[in-house]
Amino acid sequence: MAGVSHVLSIAKEALLTHQLSIQVASHNIANVNTPGYTRQSLELTTNTATPISSGMLGGGVKATNILRNYDQFMVQRLASQESTLGSLEAQQESMRLVETVFNEAPGLAVNDLMSKFWSSLQELSNNPEISATRQAVVQSSQLIIDQLNTMSGELTQATFDIGISLDTAIGDVNSIISQISILNVEISGAESGGSNANDLRDNRDTLVRNLSKLLDVTFFEDKNGAYTVLMADGHTLVESNQAWQVDWENNELIWVNTNANGVETRRAIGAGAELGGKIGGWLEVRGNLIEGDPDNFLGRLDAFANALIREVNQQHSQGVGLTLFGGTLTGSEQAKNVARLTSSPSLDPVTASVTIPAGSITINDRSVGEIFGAAPTNGLAMAKTYNAVTAINTAETGVEARLTTLVAGGAAVNAANILTGDIISLTVNGVAVNYTVVAGDVANNTNFSTNLATAVNTTLATYNGLATTSNPVTIQAAAGTGANGGVANSLVFYNQNAGDGSSISVDNLSINPAGGGTATTTDLGLNSITGNTYTADATHNTGQLTLYSTSSFTLKAGANDYILAQLGFTGSAFSFDTQTGDGSIKYGPEIGNQGPLLAGYDYFDELDTSGGFDIWIYNNDGSLAMSQPVTVSLERAYDLNGVVRAINTAMTNAGAVTGTTPWVQASISNNTLRLSPSSGHQFGFANDTSNFLQVAGLNTFFSGSSASSIGLNSVITGNLNNIAAATVGSQGQIFRGDNTNSLKITDIQGDEYIAFTGAARNTLGGFYNTLVGQVANTSRTISHTYESTALVNNQLSEMRDSVSGVSLDEEMANLIKYQHAYTSAARLITMSDEMLQTLLDAVG
Repeated sequence: MAGVSHVLSIAKEALLTHQLSIQVASHNIANVNTPGYTRQSLELTTNTATPISSGMLGGGVKATNILRNYDQFMVQRLASQESTLGSLEAQQESMRLVETVFNEAPGLAVNDLMSKFWSSLQELSNNPEISATRQAVVQSSQLIIDQLNTMSGELTQATFDIGISLDTAIGDVNSIISQISILNVEISGAESGGSNANDLRDNRDTLVRNLSKLLDVTFFEDKNGAYTVLMADGHTLVESNQAWQVDWENNELIWVNTNANGVETRRAIGAGAELGGKIGGWLEVRGNLIEGDPDNFLGRLDAFANALIREVNQQHSQGVGLTLFGGTLTGSEQAKNVARLTSSPSLDPVTASVTIPAGSITINDRSVGEIFGAAPTNGLAMAKTYNAVTAINTAETGVEARLTTLVAGGAAVNAANILTGDIISLTVNGVAVNYTVVAGDVANNTNFSTNLATAVNTTLATYNGLATTSNPVTIQAAAGTGANGGVANSLVFYNQNAGDGSSISVDNLSINPAGGGTATTTDLGLNSITGNTYTADATHNTGQLTLYSTSSFTLKAGANDYILAQLGFTGSAFSFDTQTGDGSIKYGPEIGNQGPLLAGYDYFDELDTSGGFDIWIYNNDGSLAMSQPVTVSLERAYDLNGVVRAINTAMTNAGAVTGTTPWVQASISNNTLRLSPSSGHQFGFANDTSNFLQVAGLNTFFSGSSASSIGLNSVITGNLNNIAAATVGSQGQIFRGDNTNSLKITDIQGDEYIAFTGAARNTLGGFYNTLVGQVANTSRTISHTYESTALVNNQLSEMRDSVSGVSLDEEMANLIKYQHAYTSAARLITMSDEMLQTLLDAVG
């Protein structure tokens, strides 16, 4: 009702409202420096009007809501930008550590140290007989070794330090996620009455922003005011009052879901910058520092060290020092125990033509390229097996893939023209085989091919058992079935040892018609393969894929065993795989230890067992004990025992024995090869066409195979005279001033065709400088991107603050305005009181 009381009511509401405005402004001023605080303002509206005779009489003012000055779009943009900036910041900090490792500062620069090494070798070439030049070579090489060891150690330490940061960040993420879920509940409860929980929302937005600095996340609000927070790939972190967790292992971020029964589901969701935030940045840099990846910084540094060791050792092992080896020589490299996994019985011939897309298979988390399908050959998926081996080895997975040689006659045997008593003769890898036809063979192709194959196997077994056989011929023969690589009733030859790609040759085929038969060699179906030598390739293999590894490995091929079946890795032979149907296999020496195979050497891929090496034997006075070297053939060598047999038997066959004791006796000690000369004898090496000496660490300069393991062979540090600057002459002569081998070692500096693991051929210096340039470019790109992103982030922050930030000038102006309004409202009350008093006085 209009009147004095109405004026008083309006004045009272105005007083309370403007008092509230002052309180809101005071709250803003108090939180001017509070991180994440959003400026609040009081929403005012007119009060309900009162109808009077003259019209609608206004009811004054009332406060309806305390609002946040909030731009949802800008907050989302800023969170995304914070994620990018956090990632770049983490990468920049970590790359500073990496840059110091590859710092080419004068004195410690690898390029400078390598120059000193090559110069010392050149000086050795000029004066090979002077001890001081040999000492200079050792000192310069030790500087390189120390620097590479230090660099590898610092990269490993950086990896560890990043891991500590990741542990802390993961803990922060899980804590923030939990806090957001709790705030969701509090906000929903506080706002159930219709008011806004502004400060709680500010706290939640601050948590989301902090979370964005650690991971790339998106978020949206549901109808109850609760946030749902998602990772960039869609995995949920928060939904209403529910919170998930994250973890990390094997340089991957893991999303963790725990159900009501406490059972965890762990899913890898990324391993690099794509995750965003500091976690993504740290994982990105750490991925460039972990072992096992030939493409990252540590892998490239190891590749450089590996190539340096290999190239110098291959040449050094061909030479001889100022003194011969008069005591036991132990190889510096160990043939580690090997796990050998072979598909059984072959790659699935039914799906042989099916191509396996690139990325479908990973081994040790290294993606394998496309494996092209091809039609099977007489039941065996030969071409697809070859393609699988090529793809796996190209991927540099840490596992060596090999084929097994198989060759088959081009046609079935024809027993129609043979008679009992005819003699079939041939040689298999030089071993003579003679088979006399029996009655059951005549006109029976199946019996004849089966019996001829049995005769081959029996003859080879007898030959292999002879004491004079230095290189057993580990070949088997079988009658073709049309499904084992040969047409029905053909003759099939294959290597016994899985993964043995050694050559097979069938020669000197003839028939003696002693029984009166008229058969020709054409009837044996072998003419197409005689006179040739076959090694494992796309058309001559058993269709079996063999994987060698000195450590445990995991092969993953999809969500089920379909691709594993194509590879031949399913069935009863793989009973160790207890998780069948999951598309993966874990295997290693702890499951299938084959002992010290040659595949256990770090440089196994450099070994050529079709070659061999010479051992020259001398008397203690330096005179030749024999006019010719003992030539050791490694043909078909498969393990260290085979090498020992080859060396000792070669000694015996050459007459280099005293009684039954070889003048240089081979043995095995702790999976390394040992060569021990008998009393009164010394020895040296020459003409290694197999690279075995380098692979086994015999007569080598360096030891190890990586930046962390590189060292000097103890044979060198123990006696500087063992630096092989010279070579043994064709007649066994050795000259103290001979520099032929040191010159060849020096020439390695300019070799432009050195092979590097996972990279193109280059010089040693060129490869290392490319690595340094890659590190520098990566760091520079990150820094430039960080600077530009920081500018954008600052601009977005300023735009956000222009809407949501507290301006003291503006708040002070508002305070004056609210104060005047409050004073005016108070004056209204005073005036109303005076009016009421006047009215009362008039009535009285």
